[in-house]
Amino acid sequence: MDTSSDLGRALDGLYVAFSRYPLPTKTQVCDHCVSPEDVQSARSAPLHMLTASALDAYAWNAVSTWGDMEEFKHYLPRLLELLILEELDGTLLADSLMRWVTVSWRSWRQTEQDAIVAIVGAWWRHTLNHYPRDVDVMTLIEIIADGLELDLAPHLAEWESNTTEAAARHMAWLMQDFTTAVAHDAEWYALLENWITGPAPAAILETGFFSAGSPEVAQEVSDAREVHRVWSRRESSD
Repeated sequence: MDTSSDLGRALDGLYVAFSRYPLPTKTQVCDHCVSPEDVQSARSAPLHMLTASALDAYAWNAVSTWGDMEEFKHYLPRLLELLILEELDGTLLADSLMRWVTVSWRSWRQTEQDAIVAIVGAWWRHTLNHYPRDVDVMTLIEIIADGLELDLAPHLAEWESNTTEAAARHMAWLMQDFTTAVAHDAEWYALLENWITGPAPAAILETGFFSAGSPEVAQEVSDAREVHRVWSRRESSD
């Protein structure tokens, strides 16, 4: 799949879905947290032309100390676009911004919910096709399955069918980062734990090994494949 076109379509849909939220004439801010210059920067250009530097202060202060949820919805398409394009800071900001989405998104208009599902799906596919990423695959899995409470299985299936080197390197990274002994009662976590010790990651890593573009990448995925073998033997013996 051409993930650039996929992402572009999802972003277009996001802008359309949230276009009903105009920039308010005035905004409420915490004077100790937000300067007049910060507010001016966030209002200095049409939404789709605002730069990461212009929106950085808003991104870190949205809703909590700057404006309300309707103002957040005005900025949301551009914030997500800049985040996915890695023009805004990564994991910490992703957690912060998506927290304001996940807290109430199921009460939003259906068109808005659909646009969120579409952009997160495109974000996932774009991530699988590019490595490394500021927002790593585990953080994105947590946003999808824990925050938005979407079914993780289709997203894992997309990973299984992705034969790019980037997808294999994400898997190699996850093999080194994921701890199967971590206790977690969530259904999605149990699904992920069962999947990651099963045959799919091995197939992803093997494909990555034989198509690796450099000896370093081949070694990276080979080391991860050995970690997976250890996990698989441990699961079989339990």
